[in-house]
Formats: sequence, C-alpha cells, structure tokens
Amino acid sequence: MRTERRTRIGAVAIVLAVAAVACDGGGPVRRTAKRAPAPHPVTTAPAPSTTTSTTLAPPAPLMWTPCGGFECATMTVPIDYSQPHAATMGIAVIRSRATDPARRIGSLLVDPGGPGESGYALIGRDIGLLPARVRQRFDVVEIDPRGVGHSSAINCATGGGTGGDSGIGPDPAPSTPDAIAAVVRSNTDYAQGCARAAGVLLAHVGSVDVARDLDQLRRALGDERLTYLGLSYGTLLGATYADLFPTHVRAAALDGAIDPALPMEELQVEQARSFEDALDAFFAACVPRCGWRPAGDPATALVALFDRLRAHPLPAGGGKLAGPSELYAALLSRLYTPSLRAGLAAALAAAERGDGSAVRSLSDAYLGRAPGATINADAANAVNCLDHPVPHDVTKLEAQAAAASARARVFGPVLVWGGVVCAVWPQPATRPVRPVHAPGSPPIVVVGTTQDPATPYAWAQALASELQRGVLLTRRGNSHVALFSSSCVRAALDAYFVDLAPPLPGTTCE
Repeated sequence: MRTERRTRIGAVAIVLAVAAVACDGGGPVRRTAKRAPAPHPVTTAPAPSTTTSTTLAPPAPLMWTPCGGFECATMTVPIDYSQPHAATMGIAVIRSRATDPARRIGSLLVDPGGPGESGYALIGRDIGLLPARVRQRFDVVEIDPRGVGHSSAINCATGGGTGGDSGIGPDPAPSTPDAIAAVVRSNTDYAQGCARAAGVLLAHVGSVDVARDLDQLRRALGDERLTYLGLSYGTLLGATYADLFPTHVRAAALDGAIDPALPMEELQVEQARSFEDALDAFFAACVPRCGWRPAGDPATALVALFDRLRAHPLPAGGGKLAGPSELYAALLSRLYTPSLRAGLAAALAAAERGDGSAVRSLSDAYLGRAPGATINADAANAVNCLDHPVPHDVTKLEAQAAAASARARVFGPVLVWGGVVCAVWPQPATRPVRPVHAPGSPPIVVVGTTQDPATPYAWAQALASELQRGVLLTRRGNSHVALFSSSCVRAALDAYFVDLAPPLPGTTCE
C-alpha cells in the first residue's frame, strides 16, 4: 500500500526538477533553524475566489523574537487577496541582521527554490552563498511560503491516507490501459486528500498569492522597494512579483530561470531533454569508472532495470520497497551537478544486485520523505497546479508522453505523466502563462547556466529577452543554479545588489 503522498513522482516537471535545488543543489551543507513560535493560524474562511489586485492597508509591524541564532516574526495576510478583510493567516518570517548596521541598505529577500521549500530551514545555507559585502549591507530575509513549514503547512496525508511509508506507488510512466487507470486513480485520491486537508487554503498558495505576500513583507520591513534573489523556482516567483509590482523592484536577480511564458507541456519536454543530456554525461563520465558496470549500452541497461523494478520492486530495508517511481526520483536527485554522480552509480550497482536501499534513500531525500527534509512536496504540488495549467483530458497526456519519449527516452514520459495530478486537481490554475515584461522596473538580472540540467539555458535567455529591462548573465557550466558554484556570478551579484550596477550585456562567467 502507498500513502497519499506517494503519487508525487514527477507530479509536475517543476515539482521534481526545480524543487530539488535546495535539497541537492551542490551548495554548502544545510543548517536548520530552530523552531520559532507557532504562526498565526488560518481563520475560518469563505469560499475561495479568484485573486485580484486590491489596495491593502499597511501590514502590522513585525514583532521580532530570537530564533535559533536568527530573528523570527509572523506577518498576518489575507488568505484571499480579493477579500482582504475576511479570513487571514500567518506567514513565518526569519532574518539575519546586516553585519554592518551603520551602512545597512535594507533587506534582501531570498527565495531558495522549490516550490515548497522552507526559508526557515535554508536561511543558513543561503547566507553562506552570499558575498560578504551583501551580508554586511543587507538584512537577509526568508519566509516559509503559505502552505509550507510554519505557515500553515499542507499535509495531504491528514486528508485520508491509504497506507504506510513502506509502500510504492503506481508506475509513474504508465504505458498500458491498466497502468494509466491506476496512476489516474492514485492521483485523484491524492488530490482529494489534499483538498480535505488544506481546505480553502488550497486555492491560495500559488505564486500569484505568494508574490502579494512578498509585497506586504516589503512594506512591513519598511523598504520602499524590494531587493530580491530567487533561485530556481524562486525565479518564477520573482518574475511573478515583477509582473505585478514592477515599480516596487529595487533589484532582482533570478538564477536558474524558468520561462513564465512556456506552457507546461513545453516545460516538461525541454526539461526532460536537459535531464537526458545530463544522464548521457553521467554515462560518459562515470560508467564504469564510478562503480556501476552494466553489460553493453548503459542506457539500455537502465531501461531494463526499470522494467525489472516494474515487475518486481526491490526490498529496501525496514519493510520498504523500491520500484520505478523511486528509481526515477533517485536518478533525478543525482543529476543536478557532476559531483553527485558517484552516489548514483553506487545506487544503481546496488539495485543490480537486488538491493533497493540506496535507491530508496535517494528517492526519500529528494521527495521530502527523509528526516530533516526541507521540502514540503504536498505544497509543491499545490503550487505547481495553480501555476501551470495542464489538460484535464488524460488521453492528451498519453499523446504528449508518447511524443516526449521520442525526444527523451528515459525522462520524457515520466515528466509528462507527472502532470496527471494537476489534471485531476480540485482547484483551477491562477497564474497566467505569458511573457513577463515588467514595464517601469529597473534592470533585472537573469542568470543562466549553459548546461543546466533542471532549468535549460534557453529559459534564461527567453526570460531576459521578455523583460523590458532584462540583463542576461551567462555561466558556462553543467550544474543547476550558478550561485552555488561560481565566484564570478557571486561577484556580479555583489555589484548589482550593493551598487545597483548590473552586469554588462553579454557578460559570461567561465
């Protein structure tokens, strides 16, 4: 049996690929902030309605308290911005003070990725990524977005789970009528459980609502304009903010960019192709040198391993199993940067010997099931389904998956079929899929890595060209999010945030 959560292998392309930036981005070791006082609970709410622009009263001053070496506060916001005087909820905020307060410029709001990532858990990591001068001149601020962590976390299992954590889900890349029916049924049960668990909040956790929270936070912090750093999914949130509030931006850097104008089908296929390229690079660099020694072509051997796990899931210790869903997640978890390849080779070698424990361990960490995980994948699914419309006709997904398979044999079908949870999701999408121009904004820096496996470089190029004052900063490399590994990118962002000096057009970090 499986839990309601288990359905989420690739629930949407961005769930699997972008969510993992904060889990396995190749950056410094994570440090988790201590628990702060519980935030303001969600109050009884009216029926959900469409979020619209509303003139809001200034938020109440933030009351900061010590919190695990940082300062924490709770900001009260409307659940539904179209009804600002109705039900409210608390947004958990955490900050690290500027180390040179006499020369403080303001606050730098960082979104670590996701969706579904906890700023409380990742602020220590993110501070370690920032140049010293940025830490001196800015308070670094992060949040638990609505539906995550201390901000009324969504837990779909409380809506009626059907099993324990030891089980596996249906085939995430189904190819037969029975398998398709099973994955649709599983995702429908899961979505209904999310609706029961989250209630009215489920309609109001998308990037449009979170962007409005950011503007309320800007006001609560006393900043005339927002200084923002978004990593991976945080680029889509930042673009959404700039779309809504272009004249409220002081500076915004978007690293590992998602193109807000692309429909989900194109995002899925392009991302699948990028991961396929990363998989080919893994085969070329690591097989057999890293410990996995398949006979013959490694791609064929990997497909054969998937087929064996479909027929006979592997024991993974502690009563757990590893099936094709876990193998897909394990693969994706290790393809974000070359430094993770050896761990993937070891897991594949163990699976060939009949031991699924390493595959299951990688999968659990990637999907937020392991102890200390910073990602809420239930919230990630909710955000993605509000941000990215998908067809509700399952036969269209079947056709899209078949077409994607021709471009990305391993990852095309699983990432397209991941959209089935949004096809049966109980709330309609709220983010318009369109280019973001942000007229009236200052220069906005978009950082793209040429061989980024999770957010293809073409997405950064597109976003920079769509923005009225977009500036593309290119990093030549093959891992996700340049800030994690490029001192050149860090230096460029230092000058941008502190001095408001964006990179010159055509700047490339080698």
